[in-house]
Amino acid sequence: MWFKKKIEKKGSGYFTEEWMNKWKENINRSKNYNNYGKSWNAPIILKITHPVSASLREKEIIGIFLDLKYGNCEEVRYAESKDEPKSDVILKADEKTWIRLMEKNGDPTKLIMLGRISLEKGSLVLLSTQRKAAMELMLAAPKPSGENIYEEKEKTVETKNSHKRSSFKTTSKGLDHDSYPMRLFQKAKQFGVWNPSEINLATDIEQWKKLTNEEQGIIHHLTSLFLAGEEAVTSDLLPLIKVISNEGRLEDEIYLTSFLWEEAKHVEFFSMYNQNVFNGIPDAEKFHKPFYKIVFYEKLPFALSSLDKDPSAVNLLKASITYNMIVEGTLAETGYAAFYNMLEERNLLPGLREGINKLKQDESRHIAYGLFLINRILDENPDLQETARDELTTLLDDATNIIHEIFEPYDEIPFNLDKEWFLNYAIKQFQMRVNKLGLNV
Repeated sequence: MWFKKKIEKKGSGYFTEEWMNKWKENINRSKNYNNYGKSWNAPIILKITHPVSASLREKEIIGIFLDLKYGNCEEVRYAESKDEPKSDVILKADEKTWIRLMEKNGDPTKLIMLGRISLEKGSLVLLSTQRKAAMELMLAAPKPSGENIYEEKEKTVETKNSHKRSSFKTTSKGLDHDSYPMRLFQKAKQFGVWNPSEINLATDIEQWKKLTNEEQGIIHHLTSLFLAGEEAVTSDLLPLIKVISNEGRLEDEIYLTSFLWEEAKHVEFFSMYNQNVFNGIPDAEKFHKPFYKIVFYEKLPFALSSLDKDPSAVNLLKASITYNMIVEGTLAETGYAAFYNMLEERNLLPGLREGINKLKQDESRHIAYGLFLINRILDENPDLQETARDELTTLLDDATNIIHEIFEPYDEIPFNLDKEWFLNYAIKQFQMRVNKLGLNV
């Protein structure tokens, strides 16, 4: 009840007639919106659930209607149910979410991806291409309170590591064989023992020759991303293992030995497949576009290497989010789905499918450990939750842009792959993991 009163007091200036008129005026004065929104010609409804402001409590009002045309706004008014058929886009969230988004000059597309705003009508692909325009709309929204009523300040907590050994765990306390990392280690020994060199590629070699140039092209494209990606996660993992070891978490360290070994096998598999089936991908790095490079050439190695200089809780949190939540849990799993959609029903490239199924089993344990680690960090440092939210949303933006990059070169995508489906799949995988973390992002 206290929270509700707080919103009424500080957010009461929102969603009035005067506020809507001012918003329209701000939009039309915004040179940035005029530039970014010049290709936008779509009426939009911002549906508002659980209204608190008195101006929204009329039964007929369902939210705010904006008539946006080529970088200008022709109308901002209350929306009614009769406006829904003529609106190209309908977004729905509670009043608290809309106010927080406007107060923080936020990104509506990110909140759609995070499940905080529902896309009732419209295309996610279209909205993601209009991301900057949407952000400028939020920037133009009048701020009656003059402050961010939901803002939480970020704090960091550093962990202390000692390299001096005082005893051995196995000769004093003993291993906790029931701990979660040790249970993952048991699964790794059971399901992770497979040999890439034993996968039969004879059928793949013959089938590859019969694929069209376009079909070979998209498989080359996706495989080149995995080739570099698997090498990156193998090369960049050691600082995390070192931090865990220095913290004296022997059970975790034991599991992480299998983690690194499995990543090394993934590199081996894709390298062998490239050399034996493709005879080497010519200029494979031509498929590494700007956003792919941002994640795999810059952010991933930076997040993990930062642990060498500063093994603090905040850096460990960022490293695991980058590695486990985004690279493995969002991008890699979406790539697996792409291969499945291309090859499974067509019964193509059985060796590639077998290897990827083995990879998926390994990665499921890696992601599970990442969630375990992030949960532990946040339990011990609850003031890092806002840091986690910011890191997750920023990196999700990078991940979805990588998906856009993959589809950009193709007028007609081989194997009937659909960008909208893959964006939704990636976001669904991301949301599932965020929900397990209990983060209200």
